[in-house]
Amino acid sequence: MKHIVVPTDFSDNAWSALVYAVKLFKHEVCTFHLLHAAPLIPSSLSYISNVYINNVKLQSKQQLNEVKQQIETSNANANHSFKTLLKLIDLTTAVKDITQENTIDLIIMGTKGAGKNKSLFFGSNTVRLVDKIKTCPILIVPDQYDYIPIQQIVFSTDLNRFYTAHEINTINNFTYDNNAILRVINIQNDQPLTQIQQYNLSELKKGLQGFKTHFHSVPNYDKKAETITTFINDLDIDLLIMVNYKHSLIERFLNEPVIKKIGFQPLVPFLVIPNNN
Repeated sequence: MKHIVVPTDFSDNAWSALVYAVKLFKHEVCTFHLLHAAPLIPSSLSYISNVYINNVKLQSKQQLNEVKQQIETSNANANHSFKTLLKLIDLTTAVKDITQENTIDLIIMGTKGAGKNKSLFFGSNTVRLVDKIKTCPILIVPDQYDYIPIQQIVFSTDLNRFYTAHEINTINNFTYDNNAILRVINIQNDQPLTQIQQYNLSELKKGLQGFKTHFHSVPNYDKKAETITTFINDLDIDLLIMVNYKHSLIERFLNEPVIKKIGFQPLVPFLVIPNNN
């Protein structure tokens, strides 16, 4: 059984991510943990009254139960069960607590919440989770994305680091479970692969087995984000995968989230695998 955390702030974007989650795993036995984090931040008060806390709890629990009832009604899948979780703390701390208390396989969330800034691809909660959660993959679903079966997956790598068994297994599982084609893309400069890159490529080829895999070397046009986006569009990619490690492309994307600056706005779900070495 898979255990999947789906944060919700009751926005349309959060609902779309939940719908995507249940459709993606429709053939698997899953428990979906519907999480709402509501940090208590009094304005000018020096304390928080019990009446205020109880009102927040009551309203949030009602909204969580409505989401649970709605997804159970629209989903009607015997493989799926749903639990609601209310945490009166910030989302990142809440997710950390849940992943420490339970064996969580995946976090699935929308890109932005109710108060989204349309100039940003990632909302602040998404950025913080990707930056702070090091024990569990995060699947980010674009705003208003309708579920499409995953047939083509692209894994972007610079081949400069060795990939762990956990990272390779995660890629294998998503590819195998969806009967998909995997495309590994390496954005190169004008130099040939170093010995380290050649070794990492050979190890990657050994680890990625049991399905059709293509390896692509793409010229570096100085705008790696735009190169990846073009690759996704040209080959009808349904899922983008990257590993989040120090000095990785993901770090660059998160530090410069404005779309016009970095040209990164994938229109497909984005799986971020944490590097917990």
